[in-house]
Amino acid sequence: MEKLFTILFVGLIFTSCAKDDIKSTETKTNLKIEKHIDSVSYAIGLDVAMRIKQQFRDIDYDMLSRGIEDYNAGNDLFLTDKERVAVIKKYNDITVPKYRLDLEKLNTIEGGKFLDANSKEDGVIEHRSGIQYKVINEGSGPKPKPKDSVEIHYVGKLIDGTKFDSSYDRGQPTVFTVDRVVPGFSQGLQLMSIGAKYELFIPGHLGYGQGDGPGGPMAVMIFQVEMLNIIEETDQNGIEN
Repeated sequence: MEKLFTILFVGLIFTSCAKDDIKSTETKTNLKIEKHIDSVSYAIGLDVAMRIKQQFRDIDYDMLSRGIEDYNAGNDLFLTDKERVAVIKKYNDITVPKYRLDLEKLNTIEGGKFLDANSKEDGVIEHRSGIQYKVINEGSGPKPKPKDSVEIHYVGKLIDGTKFDSSYDRGQPTVFTVDRVVPGFSQGLQLMSIGAKYELFIPGHLGYGQGDGPGGPMAVMIFQVEMLNIIEETDQNGIEN
């Protein structure tokens, strides 16, 4: 549980927030920034303060600062390691489930609104499975079956435009078996022939569901997918099925 707290906290520190603009006041303090690491340190400080204010409103800032100062200065610590772990575990046991539940509710509501509006967009098709898709380029030939492997290029984003994965950024396409990915993505791939380029809109329950996927539980995911190749399943004798 301590690890989960750390992951959430670090994520809150370093996740950029496109909707928030950091506005400098007209009267600036006399702050000397001489090296790049000074800018980085100050930027992280701003991020920490912003995330704590948004997500941890019950935190006592004096005690937070005292903990940092005592540790960095090598002072006697108010809590032993065992006590520190116990305090964080108790906080996690109360706060993390509520945080996840709140995020799940928010993602469900916002995702539903997005998909409802998206279904009315030109070119968007609603599939019987529950996913939505848009054909950018149509391919030709057979479509992959669940046990086939595919070679694709793709970009994955959330509904706010945040990119969470991209084979293009890695500089090479990805190969995997169609039925080894989340249900909505698998269903979308089975609609595509070689040469096709689709945009897939995957509802939360057909993505990572209540699990820890990009965007948190029940988050809608958007994939732009380019089908490069289909590798048909073979049996143990190397014969295509």
